[in-house]
Amino acid sequence: MTNQQIAVRESVAAIENIRELEDRFAIAVRQRELLASYIRERMTPGKHFYQVGESKNSLTKEGAELICLPHGYKPAYVVEGGPDQPADDDVPYQITVRCTLMKGNTFEGEGMGSASSHITRRDGQRVPRQPDVGLRHNATLKMAQKSAYIAATLNATAASEFFTQDLEDMATPLSDAKPHTPPD
Repeated sequence: MTNQQIAVRESVAAIENIRELEDRFAIAVRQRELLASYIRERMTPGKHFYQVGESKNSLTKEGAELICLPHGYKPAYVVEGGPDQPADDDVPYQITVRCTLMKGNTFEGEGMGSASSHITRRDGQRVPRQPDVGLRHNATLKMAQKSAYIAATLNATAASEFFTQDLEDMATPLSDAKPHTPPD
């Protein structure tokens, strides 16, 4: 093969790469338009997301499920850290979970989430999430799974333009949260 033939092949490959990139950008723009429209038309403020103060909307688990539904994403969870069994005492502990979103056998995205067995009240006092240690462990695990699922949803769908996560778990109770519709 001559140098000229090699140069022509490289030029053709570069042009094909640019066209492929243009196609991917066009798809990304359309996906963003569809997601924004879907959020506006299908998601209910106060149920699927909340706004706490002046912050970005906070996605709920129900909202994450609604976003994952048209994508066909199914969650799989792995506990990455924390006790396997409830503690015998009231010493606080943390559970960390990884959520992997799959579409069939294809990996689509993942996120990490963590929850404490104790919550901090407005006055700064740390109190058990649940008085019963077994229920506390289960509630802590579920909170970590929820956080991981929301993180995975935001990562896999690029919904982080519209939402953040975990603001509903801040010291501000949800009754103080104001529904807010996402921008176009």
